[in-house]
Amino acid sequence: MQGHDTHAQKRHTALTVWGVCVTILLGPALLVWIVRAAAFGAQCAPGPDLCQGMLLGAGLRDTLSLAWLVGTDAFILIAVSLVATLAAFVAHRPLLGTLSMLLLPILAPVLPMLAVYTSKYDGCPISTDGIGSCTLWGAQMGMSFHTAASVPDMVYGLADFSFALAVVLGILGWCFARPRPKAPTQSSVLAMRRFDE
Repeated sequence: MQGHDTHAQKRHTALTVWGVCVTILLGPALLVWIVRAAAFGAQCAPGPDLCQGMLLGAGLRDTLSLAWLVGTDAFILIAVSLVATLAAFVAHRPLLGTLSMLLLPILAPVLPMLAVYTSKYDGCPISTDGIGSCTLWGAQMGMSFHTAASVPDMVYGLADFSFALAVVLGILGWCFARPRPKAPTQSSVLAMRRFDE
């Protein structure tokens, strides 16, 4: 019984580590989308004016800046996704681990990029050179918008590496991290003996 408790505690700890990794990678992107959803909810079309008297542009700019800290650093994306994958394997969740390596490095930069492209409007330039300025809902967006223009190239370069790692780790996870069949309990062994008799 004590071994079972230790195993359950180990799985719980591993899933907690996995959750922390997912929060590190996707949390900032979700904050961006919370601000964007607030603008959708207030029915504010993208433009330089305030959104129903709210300065949502500053909130979007700040959350985008936070999202780009993680989402544009390939080393952080791969390293944290790898930790999430290994944590899922320790918890005997090989499919979750494989999907973590496959999707997390891609979703972390793509989600904020989509928020930017759904918020741009005519007269709001976005370029990889950082030329031009965009005012959205009462705030200058600065490089937080221009950074989105470089995300597709980064994702193309990262996707092959992420996919290859996901395949290799998925095979290893399937071989070594599959849930083990439960050992028969004493009562089930006694029941089987009675059935045989």
